[in-house]
Amino acid sequence: MDPTIIQNNKDRLIKSIPVVNRYIDKFRSINNRWVGAITAGSIETGCMPVEAARLFTPLIQDMRSTMTKYGEIQGRLVDAILFEMAKKVIFEVTDAAKFAINILKRNLFERTADVGYLATDAEIVGFLKQVKAGEEPDLIARKAESIRQRLADYQYEYTVYNDILVLDEAGRVQANLDARNTARQSTDALLKKTQAIDLHHHLSEDKYVETYRDTDLRPGYGKSLIYSQKIEDPDLHAALGTLCLCFDFEDEMTGIFKDLNQGNPQIIVAILDADGTVMCASNVNVLPPAKKINVDLDADFRFLTFNGRTYLASMVATDGYQGFYGLTWYAMAMIDIEVAFKTQRSGDALDKALVNSLQEFSGELSSIKHASEELLDDMKLDSINGRVKATKFQNKTFVEVLQYVKWIGEEIDDLFNAAIQNLQETIVTSLFNDVQFRSFQGNNIADRNLYERANDVCWWALTPMFRQLLTQHQSQPLSDAERQALTANLQYINNLYTPYLRLVLADPQGVVIAVSNPPEELSEHVLDDGLAVGQDIVGTKLDSDFVRRALRLSSSRDYCVSEFLPTPLYGGRATYIYSTAVRDPEDERRTVGVIQIVFDAEPQFQAMLTDVLPRDEKKQVLPGSFSVFTDRRKTVISSTNPDYPVGSQLPLKDGLFRYKKGERESTIMDLEGRCYALGLQVSDGYREYKRDDGYVNDVICMIFVPI
Repeated sequence: MDPTIIQNNKDRLIKSIPVVNRYIDKFRSINNRWVGAITAGSIETGCMPVEAARLFTPLIQDMRSTMTKYGEIQGRLVDAILFEMAKKVIFEVTDAAKFAINILKRNLFERTADVGYLATDAEIVGFLKQVKAGEEPDLIARKAESIRQRLADYQYEYTVYNDILVLDEAGRVQANLDARNTARQSTDALLKKTQAIDLHHHLSEDKYVETYRDTDLRPGYGKSLIYSQKIEDPDLHAALGTLCLCFDFEDEMTGIFKDLNQGNPQIIVAILDADGTVMCASNVNVLPPAKKINVDLDADFRFLTFNGRTYLASMVATDGYQGFYGLTWYAMAMIDIEVAFKTQRSGDALDKALVNSLQEFSGELSSIKHASEELLDDMKLDSINGRVKATKFQNKTFVEVLQYVKWIGEEIDDLFNAAIQNLQETIVTSLFNDVQFRSFQGNNIADRNLYERANDVCWWALTPMFRQLLTQHQSQPLSDAERQALTANLQYINNLYTPYLRLVLADPQGVVIAVSNPPEELSEHVLDDGLAVGQDIVGTKLDSDFVRRALRLSSSRDYCVSEFLPTPLYGGRATYIYSTAVRDPEDERRTVGVIQIVFDAEPQFQAMLTDVLPRDEKKQVLPGSFSVFTDRRKTVISSTNPDYPVGSQLPLKDGLFRYKKGERESTIMDLEGRCYALGLQVSDGYREYKRDDGYVNDVICMIFVPI
C-alpha cells in the first residue's frame, strides 16, 4: 500500500483514531512546556554577563535545534502510527471482501459442472423424448412425478439448489422440484439463449447460461440465480428442452456472512452487481438491497457515508477460480470509522521482549526509535555541559532550566517508548487475529470443496447406466461396447469435474471394470514406474478393505472416504478417495459394485493454502510465511513449504493438535530454531458435511508467519 494514499487522507483518518489524537495532544503539551523552558533560558542568558552569555547562547541554540528535530521525529511517529493502524483496518476490510466474492465464485464454479451433467441425465432425457413423441398424458404425468422425485434425490445431495426445472422446447415446465413454484410456461429470453448454444462446437467457451434477475421461471420469488443448459437427444443431437438449476443465493450468502462474522463482526460485507447495485449485504439496515454504490476498484480504500455515519470501505473483483469468473459481480466490505480504530487487545498479555523484537514489521519504527535515542543522548549531554557551566558562574536559575529540559527529554522518551510499544502490540495483535482467521478460511475453503466431493460420489452412483450394467455384470460379462459406454460416461463426468484425477467403477470383488483418464488439463505424476496408469487400471484390484466399507453402507445416501494415504490410483501419492456402493436398480438393498472418485489433492490443496497466505501492501506473500493442512497425528496433508512435504511430521507440541472441532487459536511457536506467529483452526465442516453425515476427519489448518 502506498503511504501517500493514507497521507492524502491524513486529517480525516486522524479524527477517527483516538490513540493518535492522544499522542498529538501530549506532544503539543510537552512542546509548549519545552518552548517555555527555552524562552526562560534565553531570558536568563540575556541577563548574564557577556562572557557567560557567549557560553550559554550556543547551548540555547542547541536546545532549539534539538526541539526542532524532535518535532520532526514526532511527526514521523504520528505518521507511522497512522499508517500501521490504517493499514490494519484497510487490509482487514479488503480481505473480508476478497473472501466473500472468491468463496462465492468457488461455489458457483461447481454449479457450471452440475448443470452440464444433469442436462445429460438419462432419465431426464428419456422423459423429454416421451414428451416430444406425444405420449399419453397419464403416462407423462406419472413419469413427471418420477422425475420430480429424481430431482428431489439430486437436491438431497446438492443442498445448494432451491428449485430445478425441466422444460420442453416450447418453454413448458414438464417437471420441477419446488411444489410452490407456479410457473407452467416460460417466455424468458434465457431459454432462447440457452437453445442457441451448439453443445458440440468445441470452440464454444461455455455450454451453459448463467442468469441473475427476475424471471417468469420463478414468479414472485424476486431475482433468481439460474444455470441453464440445453437438453438434447444424444443420438440425434436434436434439442429436447432446457434444464434450469436455481441456486439458493440467499441461503449461500447467509452462510458466507456468518463465516465472516467469525473474523471482525463490525465489518459489513455486500455483493454488488456490475452497476454497483447491492444484491445482498450482511447488514441490510445499512446496505439495503437495490442500493447503488459507485464502482471503484482502483482505490485501496475510500470513505462512504450512510445514515449519517462514515465508513471506510474497500471494493474488489473476484480473482476467479480455475478460469471461471461468472457474472460481473463485486464485493465491498466496510467498517464504521467510529469503531474501526478502537484498540483491540488480545486476551493474553504480550511478552515485552517478544514485542520489542518485532520492529522488523515496521522498519520505520526502528528508525524512529534510534533517532529518538540519539536526540535524548544529545539532550543529556547538553544538560551536563550546561550545569557545569552554570555552576562555574553560580547561575542556579539556568541550572533549574536545564534540569527542567532534562525532565522534558525523559518524558518525551517515555512517551515515544510507550507509543512504539503500543503500536508494536497493535501490529502483533493484528497479526494474531489475521493468522487465526486465515487458518479458518483455509479449512472453510477445503470443507466447502470436499462437501462437493461427497455429493458427487453419492449422485453418480445413482447413474442408471452404472446401475444397470454393473447389475448385468453379476450374471454375464459385459461386451466391449458396454464397457466403452461406461468408460465414455465416466470420462464425460471427469472432464466436467476437474477436481478429480480419475473416476473408477469396480465389481463387488474390487476388480476395476471401467476408469476415466485424467482430464487434459491435469497431470498424472507417478512415483513408481510399475504402477498402472490410464486404461491399464482396468482389471486391477482395488483395496479390499475400502471396497468392503463402501459395500456395507446402508443406503445410496451414504458414502465413505479413505484415509489420506498413498494409493496406486493417484500414482503412489497420498490423497482422499470418496466411494459408495452402486445398487441394483430393482433392489436398493443389493449392491452390485462400487464407484471410487480420486481427489486431485496436490494442486487442489496447494491452491487453497496459497489463497489464504498473508500478504504485504504489495500483495506479495510475507517472506518466510507458509501454510499447512495436517491431521491430529501431525502428519502433513499439504504444505506450501517444501521443508514439510506431504507425509512428513510437524515437530510441534502435542497440545496444538488437541483443540476441539471448530476451535481456533493463535500463539508464538518455535519451529526448528525459528520463531513464528502461528494461527490454527480445526475443521468444522460445511452444511451437513462432517457435521450430520457421520464423517469424522479433523483437519487442522496452520498459518505460519516468521517474527
